[in-house]
Amino acid sequence: MQDRAIFRGLSFASWAVGLVAVVALLTGCDAIRIYNGSGNAVGLLVDAQGSSGVLNDHSVISTATSIGFSNYTASPNSNEVIGFTNDRPPKYLATPWTTRRDTFDLTFQPLIRIPVTVWIVQGPYDQQRLHAIEACIRTSAIWRAERMGVEFGPFEVRDATGDPEAPAHYAFPNGDVGDSVWKPLRDDIGFIAGRLNIYWVDTVNGGTGRGWSNFGAQIVMGRNTGDELLSHEIGHAFSLTHTDGNVSFDVTNIMASASNTRQYVTEGQLFRSHLNPTSVLNALYNARPGEMTRTCSFGDIGPLCPAIQKRIWADGSFPAN
Repeated sequence: MQDRAIFRGLSFASWAVGLVAVVALLTGCDAIRIYNGSGNAVGLLVDAQGSSGVLNDHSVISTATSIGFSNYTASPNSNEVIGFTNDRPPKYLATPWTTRRDTFDLTFQPLIRIPVTVWIVQGPYDQQRLHAIEACIRTSAIWRAERMGVEFGPFEVRDATGDPEAPAHYAFPNGDVGDSVWKPLRDDIGFIAGRLNIYWVDTVNGGTGRGWSNFGAQIVMGRNTGDELLSHEIGHAFSLTHTDGNVSFDVTNIMASASNTRQYVTEGQLFRSHLNPTSVLNALYNARPGEMTRTCSFGDIGPLCPAIQKRIWADGSFPAN
């Protein structure tokens, strides 16, 4: 009776317009509402069933706080959204799309702060301390520009140059040998649990410009390493592996094994850095309590793992894809 009262006295054309409005209200555009953003553009990877078929990691960029879509429905593969923005960690959101109007709230978590301790094993101490600080600054700048959502806090530097055991560790061997080469650093120089421990030595695997990560809480850096190399070694600690030989990457990606121009991170890499259970963000820092984790290796691709080369934004000469 109420619906009849609404349309009583209207012409057929007016009635039809009103009916369309009601249908649009019930089955109209879906939306993702953004909360705790940073004021920068938000990028989304969307999995859903669209009007033209299944959407897998469909890219959307917007500065709006409510991002509208056409009417999505449930995909047989995956129904989720991953959000990215500056100064916030990537955010996973389950989106059980229906045939009706769906609105989901994506609330970014605060910037993750990770404590780090640097041990200067071979000096001069003041010179290498400055070297470590500059590497920290460079890494922080890359993370912010590339929407990693992580910063150092606190970043402390300790003087181990006077340790009588220090000379035995000036030359660090191949780090892939295993804990037989990492444990002596912990035992002789020092180690603080619950933090990344970075040791500035003379040479790593025979070179002063090399670094090494044990994919966990320890990193070694040679005395002449480039400032951008720290982002690479911490990338390993975030579970990332080398991009060498993949045509979708060049030496400007932070995970190129030999470069002094590292600066870019793909959204596929950001996803793995935060969601892989083996990333130190989860395994060491427990920096994402209650958040989704998902194991995605370098080559994994499909509805649950964005391709490692997936880009919402262009990276240098590589366009968004």
